[in-house]
Amino acid sequence: MTEPSRQVSFCRLVLRPLLILCSAFCLLVLVGWTGGITRPLHWGTLLIGILFALERGWLFWKLKLRGRERLRLALHSGLALAVFIVSTVLLLLPLLGAGEWPLAAHAFILAAVLVSGITSMIHHQSRYTARAFHPGILLMGSFLTIIIIGGLLLKMPRCVVPGETCSWLDAFFTSTSAVCVTGLVVHNTAHYFSHTGQMVILLLIQIGGLGIMTLSFFAAVVLMEGLSLHDRLLLGRMMQDKRLARIGKTLSFIVGMTFVCEGIGAVILFLGMDGMPDLRTRVFHSVFHSVSAFCNAGFSTLPDGLADGAVGGNRLWQVVIMALIVIGGLGAFVNEDLSNWFLAKVRRWSGGNPLVPRLRVHTRLVLFVTALLILGGAAAIMATEFHLSDGPRNGGRILTAFFHSVTARTAGFNTVPMSQISALTMQILMVLMLIGGSPGGTAGGLRTTVVAVGLACLWNQLRTGKGGIVAFNRTIPRETGSEALGLIMLAALWLVPNFIVFQMIEAGSGVHGITLLFELISAFGTVGLSMDLTPTLSEGGRMLLIVNMFVGRVGLLTVLATFIRPDSRAASGKPSENIILT
Repeated sequence: MTEPSRQVSFCRLVLRPLLILCSAFCLLVLVGWTGGITRPLHWGTLLIGILFALERGWLFWKLKLRGRERLRLALHSGLALAVFIVSTVLLLLPLLGAGEWPLAAHAFILAAVLVSGITSMIHHQSRYTARAFHPGILLMGSFLTIIIIGGLLLKMPRCVVPGETCSWLDAFFTSTSAVCVTGLVVHNTAHYFSHTGQMVILLLIQIGGLGIMTLSFFAAVVLMEGLSLHDRLLLGRMMQDKRLARIGKTLSFIVGMTFVCEGIGAVILFLGMDGMPDLRTRVFHSVFHSVSAFCNAGFSTLPDGLADGAVGGNRLWQVVIMALIVIGGLGAFVNEDLSNWFLAKVRRWSGGNPLVPRLRVHTRLVLFVTALLILGGAAAIMATEFHLSDGPRNGGRILTAFFHSVTARTAGFNTVPMSQISALTMQILMVLMLIGGSPGGTAGGLRTTVVAVGLACLWNQLRTGKGGIVAFNRTIPRETGSEALGLIMLAALWLVPNFIVFQMIEAGSGVHGITLLFELISAFGTVGLSMDLTPTLSEGGRMLLIVNMFVGRVGLLTVLATFIRPDSRAASGKPSENIILT
């Protein structure tokens, strides 16, 4: 290796990662501990900024790159020049008689170094993704990494209100609940976590809803790096999409639709929030609830959630949050299919292309089952909560019934105290929580398609036992039905022993079994509804819920398929013989 090559390798493999770690550490100290610029933080920031500027400037002068690579390096060098200018000004401030160090300038230097380093890592991500990692390991590893980082961030002193201390278990429980978009909390988010802590939770919800792998690959597309064939194969297996040529477009659609829906929802929630004159507080509550609703997280920054007096009886808020929950829970494939169909209809009406693509069977099935569950769930809740008993309501009986029919399928918001609902309503909510949302979305649970196809397969076996399942003039293969039944059985085999262990752990608490089962299903389905039980659980019970939230978000089949080695043996060739089952 030549001397210049060694110097370049030293910059890329040693100096750059060191600058990234130092800038991240200084930012965390600034945000989570000091809240202002101290003398060590000031000189550390200046050192990081000057070293970053020298490293980028030297690489730009030394490397004779062309085309896109030269443009990319020029952008980094331009950012380094801006950092160098700001660092020089900060260095000269004492000589000019300035008594204070500006916070914004230090934050700019640290953020610039961090962003430049992260984009460089994304540029070289193919070196890591090209390794023969199982997609399940990458998926679980990405979620686990964000959970650990989130737990460490929530342990920072400034993430909780003055006078409170967040334990390690509570920090990681909250981080898991946010990343897995569950919504179970051991402390009231509004009263216990500071504005900084709530911002960390919001960031964890957004990353968990989209997925860190989705965000990193999308960043590669945005940064003009593109996706290699291996990246497309990896994403296709993770997203269960075999259309490799459209992976980049699907990725862009997922991220774009997420931010557009969240932005529109935040604007409507802001306009519909009355009785709160503080503009900054209204903006924060609106954005937080819009992101939390679309990601089906269920976290709220209001003291009593949507039952709080600030939005209590606010029908607009409830309708908008229901819409965001449903759109986020439909799944990216359904939303993309509907968007393409709608755009084709518009072009046809305007005299353009007369061809309108047919909605896929998956889309039709998801829409049908979703509508059936919302209407059926609302009717059942209406009967059990308001006809057989006089349950609590918010905005009227019909709206309350519809809202909890929607939110029970993995969103976790509540507009009435859950501890006041009837036992029959609790059982209906458990069924809805177990079914969950649809594949490819932010929702959890068994998934609507799994339950629908599994029940259809069972009904087909009871009636004829022949052929496949016919849905919307298309035949669903028999193997798909068997797989759906297998997933339902796997969920049962997972929940039953977990429920037994949960009862053993909480044996001395005096809590009824159905309440524990409700809490367990809520965690496994990444819902977040609770009978006010979560804060009272023992450490063992919380750890069990952490495991269930993680498995429910990643997917039980993904976890098992990752750790169970596939059978590579050849066919036995032995004669077959039937076994009597009934």
